[in-house]
Amino acid sequence: MSAEQDKIPTSKVERASRVFRTSMKVGANYIKHNAQKAVGSQVDENSLNEKNAEELFKLMSQLKGSALKIAQMMSMDNGLLPKAFADKFALAQNSAMALSGPLVMNTFKKYIGKAPNDVFDKFNVNAVYAASIGQVHEAWKDGHKLAVKLQYPGVADSIHSDINLVKPLVLRFIGVKEKDVKQYFEEFEERLNEECDYEMELKNGTEIAAATQHIPNLIIPKYYKELSAKKILTMEWIEAKPLQHFLDNETNQDKKNQIGQALLDFLHSSIHEHQRFHADPHPGNFLVTADNKLVVLDFGCVKTIPQDFYNFYFSLVRDDVFNDPQKLRQCLVGLDMLRDSDTKETENLFFDTAVRAIQNMSLPMKSETFYFGDRDFYNQLQTHGEEIMSNKEFRKPSAMRGSRHAIYLHRAFFGLYSILFKLNATVNIDRRFIDKVGV
Repeated sequence: MSAEQDKIPTSKVERASRVFRTSMKVGANYIKHNAQKAVGSQVDENSLNEKNAEELFKLMSQLKGSALKIAQMMSMDNGLLPKAFADKFALAQNSAMALSGPLVMNTFKKYIGKAPNDVFDKFNVNAVYAASIGQVHEAWKDGHKLAVKLQYPGVADSIHSDINLVKPLVLRFIGVKEKDVKQYFEEFEERLNEECDYEMELKNGTEIAAATQHIPNLIIPKYYKELSAKKILTMEWIEAKPLQHFLDNETNQDKKNQIGQALLDFLHSSIHEHQRFHADPHPGNFLVTADNKLVVLDFGCVKTIPQDFYNFYFSLVRDDVFNDPQKLRQCLVGLDMLRDSDTKETENLFFDTAVRAIQNMSLPMKSETFYFGDRDFYNQLQTHGEEIMSNKEFRKPSAMRGSRHAIYLHRAFFGLYSILFKLNATVNIDRRFIDKVGV
């Protein structure tokens, strides 16, 4: 692991103080940059962005919890941030500063009432993985190797205040006003509160494992309720390599197709059969075993899709709905992409944008097999997002559109498509759900 952290700031005052100091550093960087620019000096925008990205990521890593989770989510949205920020924040997906040994011991005693060695036959105090909300340790019990996830101190208690602290910095880079994105931050906060409840994660993981056990080449670790608590989660240890390692090193395309198929089947089954899905599909939450099976981790962020939203959203995949102006508009109004109060000009802008997005996103669902290595397809997804973010019309208050329920569904699909693209995967598409949905 990288450097250890001896203390996490838990009080509102302490966390606010660190945000303030970082804001001053970022502001000073901007002032220096603009001063040099004003006197005709050669200035490098990338260098400025890299400096500020470093400061912000350092802050979010120290605060952990909601702050680091925001960085992780923002890094997954193409076109939302300058490249320097996106590259730096992407580190939140697979690396963070771990807690020191003494802090691990104290935290464990606080959450479960006993020292780790009083619960397990053997416990490795050094974390093998550190993420935004918790870190993972090796443990052994009755001859079985286990993975023990320990939640960082103060994370759950500081979600609301953290979001309010970090929000101004985020809004500055996105370029929108707080009131225009209120419902989206509320959705984000709701998911984060659930993600900090390890008892709920255990329930989610157990239920989704049972519901998806029919999917070939898929493994979901077994959870141990008797060795878990609200802030401690124990599961079986699966010997496997991180998906990122597989992406970087595997050359056998058949093996890559197999992993891609398992991932797509897992998410599609969750979404279409149960309307309840894993909503945090970044590479850090997947492993690949030596016999080429996909291991799914972390069921803290699970989104349930309301039935009416599901019908409006996936009806758009059907040609008979998409090609019917009345039905298409009905769906877009139901998804809050169009509003009855819109002017003709505004409706045309959002209608055209929505149609293009639907065409891009639904393309894989319109055929029995799809090649996700198609660079033109992936570039279209990226380019469309970048065009929206660069268009000033989409920064106006009236431009903040879309149901809050779409946030994590879009995230799931973009995460899925991104991984499948990196796998260069050709997969089979189960289109049976299309015939069952309609408005």
